[in-house]
Amino acid sequence: MTKSIIPGDSPTWCFLCGSTENLQIHHCMHGIRRKAADDYGLTVHLCATCHAKLHDHGDHDLDLEQLAQKTFEETHTRAEWMEIFGKNYLEADE
Repeated sequence: MTKSIIPGDSPTWCFLCGSTENLQIHHCMHGIRRKAADDYGLTVHLCATCHAKLHDHGDHDLDLEQLAQKTFEETHTRAEWMEIFGKNYLEADE
């Protein structure tokens, strides 16, 4: 797995709440996009509680998808993003 490129991520605390307990890696891109998230470092560390809330209720899901896309596009083009991930998560902002 590639080291996270998401600004502010740390392997020592939860990206969302700052907890240092029961940390897990969350792939900002899901399903068939998970492997590409690994390859490009589009992951964050979450505590088990925040990770469960995200997967069970969608808490912060779109925020993390948008952050992943913005971060990726700092060094890649939108066309590359679309070729790899197939969905523009920033449309809500435009």
